[in-house]
Amino acid sequence: MTEIKQRPEKLLFVYGVDGLLENKISLFLKRNLTPSKVECPLYRLIHTASGLDPEFVELMKKNDIGYELLYRNEFIKKYECFEIFGKFQIREVTYPTVCIVVGHEKEEREIYELIQSRYFNKCDSLSCFEKVLERKHLLFQEVGPDEFKRISCPGYKSDDDETDEKEEKKQKIENAQKKIADMEDEIKKQAE
Repeated sequence: MTEIKQRPEKLLFVYGVDGLLENKISLFLKRNLTPSKVECPLYRLIHTASGLDPEFVELMKKNDIGYELLYRNEFIKKYECFEIFGKFQIREVTYPTVCIVVGHEKEEREIYELIQSRYFNKCDSLSCFEKVLERKHLLFQEVGPDEFKRISCPGYKSDDDETDEKEEKKQKIENAQKKIADMEDEIKKQAE
């Protein structure tokens, strides 16, 4: 059981468009008239012609986790002081995305990118998205944030990884130095 399970968490669903009035109107009209032309796949998945999909709301109630729906600019403004995965800034996130915030508002909180934008092109229905969301959230809870970072973000290196790499390099240098010393001893023996 990791410490993450005891800490409150909230999911952030971030649309791939800014929350400007014209964008909101455009999304609403496209969702009602031509749903296939909605630019943001996340918006398309969790909204119906009449608003937020009731199945999505039920999914959130079933999982008993808080959530927030944000447009890209709202997300950046509200969470710009956070770092995701501790290695790149929030402005480098690709959208749409689903992030998870861990911790109370009065304590230091952490944010992790739970579902990257590339997954949204693979989901064509809310049920597909639900499976991806549940799988990623369960994985996050089971392995904890550090291991989740390693699994979900190719190229991510934690401080432990960097320490392990340094130790490995140090060991290789020591082995090479030992081989050189052994070879020098052997050469001295042959010369005598």
